[in-house]
Amino acid sequence: MQALIALGLCLALACGIQTFRIGALKEEIAAKEAAIAAATATAEREARTREQQMADAARKASDAYQANVSRVRASADGARTELERLRDAIASAGPAPANPASAAGADDAARARYVVGQLANAAAQVSAAADACENRLSALQDYVRSITK
Repeated sequence: MQALIALGLCLALACGIQTFRIGALKEEIAAKEAAIAAATATAEREARTREQQMADAARKASDAYQANVSRVRASADGARTELERLRDAIASAGPAPANPASAAGADDAARARYVVGQLANAAAQVSAAADACENRLSALQDYVRSITK
């Protein structure tokens, strides 16, 4: 009988120890789940912050691009105005002479006005292309700066 009582006590003690171990394991699991939840929340906050920073950088790059486009358009408008002024100056350089003997000189002046006009057109086209290239380069540099931060 004493053996049965001793066996019963041993079983009760083993069950108590196992119950304690199960409780400790549950506490450990709960602590690990809480740590995982905290780490997940931190990672999500950091991801949202990075996403916001990238959106801000993209917005700034877009604003800078639009400002550059406006500046280039204003510059192109100024170049067109100057070209028109130059054309007007060439056209008003003087009328053709009334003396037929000097007609050869008038022809040379007309050719010179034409050449200067063509050069002005070419200069305006080169200037517009250079402005466009500068604008693209600036936008690309801004983009690269924003993504490497």
